Amino acid sequence: MMAINKRNLLLLCLSCCYFFISPSYSDSNTLEQSQQLEDGQHLVSADKTFKLGFFSPGTSKYRYLGIWFNTPYDENYPELFDSRKVVWVANRNIPIFEKSGVLLTIDELGKLKISYNGGSSIALSFVQSKNINASATLLDSGNFVFKEVDSDGSTERILWQSFDYPTDTLLPGMKLGMNLKTGHFWSLTSWISESLPAEGSFSLTTGVGINGSSLIIIRWKRSVYWTSGVWQNGHFELLPTLSNEGYGYKNFSYISNEYEKYFTYSIIGNHTLARYMLDSKGAIAESTGLAPFGACSYKFDLGCVEQILPDCRSRNDRFELRKGFMSVQGVTFDGSYNLSLFDCEAMCLNNCSCRAYDFFINGSQTGCEIWSEETGFTEYNNGREIYVLNHSNKAKWWIWLVIAVSGSVAVLVFCFLFYFIRRRRLEEQG
Repeated sequence: MMAINKRNLLLLCLSCCYFFISPSYSDSNTLEQSQQLEDGQHLVSADKTFKLGFFSPGTSKYRYLGIWFNTPYDENYPELFDSRKVVWVANRNIPIFEKSGVLLTIDELGKLKISYNGGSSIALSFVQSKNINASATLLDSGNFVFKEVDSDGSTERILWQSFDYPTDTLLPGMKLGMNLKTGHFWSLTSWISESLPAEGSFSLTTGVGINGSSLIIIRWKRSVYWTSGVWQNGHFELLPTLSNEGYGYKNFSYISNEYEKYFTYSIIGNHTLARYMLDSKGAIAESTGLAPFGACSYKFDLGCVEQILPDCRSRNDRFELRKGFMSVQGVTFDGSYNLSLFDCEAMCLNNCSCRAYDFFINGSQTGCEIWSEETGFTEYNNGREIYVLNHSNKAKWWIWLVIAVSGSVAVLVFCFLFYFIRRRRLEEQG
């Protein structure tokens, strides 16, 4: 009995020692060399604005290393809750399939890497040096900086930083452009969906106008989807609110020298949640959830490039989300296609025989299923969600056309009768 008590006392002492000696990341913003950040632990920026750790977006069970706004739920900003708080993802195209053994570390060779059970490590940065002294810090800007440090703790050189590898979000101080010396591009790429941060089909990049001036472009795959117009006189031609005059609380600027060309923006005042996010439908959303530009799938606005549709389609054609089932199985596109909901709709819209489509996620893969016009659809409340083509807008257009033509004919007939009757009376009086 005494031996058991001594053993329990020893275990208790060891547990207490581990609790006090082991590194705590609840208030730390830095990962030192040979330390490990495990799943469930976090780095927090010094001003408490950003948090870094492992997460699972939306309904996904896969684990990703990311940075997100360190804010509790706010009813004024509901869109910042859950996955929409995430501003950067390290392994967006390499999901981790299990939670056990997942950790971020800096090994003795100076490699910043993600390790996990059952797979090869994911290297974020690697420096060929055995004597390197390195650490990684989450800054107040949201930038995760991996650096070599001197013996006194001062920064000797930056080895890698997350701001050089943005995902779908542009934070203040980030760059959008090109490093002319290394050929490295700074651009945004949308998530496929809120549960899948892998690279989607929309990208936000810089381009060159006819007169050589720079501009911002949203591309859908390889096609230009939206453009800001050229940067001139301190603002964009088609988007004057993005300027160097500090419209609202954002101040945009364009930097061009022999080393790099890029757009960036800074914040005026205290707006810690400022950002621009490229969503899976190609719109740029602000922190408030509003889409000030690029929302071409919702409305045709300045900068939107009209997409060419086949003759069988109209700009008024819309797909309605309905619950039910189709009479037969459709044609499936999945696997290597890496399709988003927007891609599925475009695929169906550009196929004259397509009547309906469905978007699905199978693990880390996505796909579409489309059905032809001959396929029947049955409404059922407990059925699957299917997007069905609605011709009602087109029908309403024809109804209004018929009404307009009928009205015009009626007016002409009335005028003719009025003229005929008046002429008849004049003849009788004469």
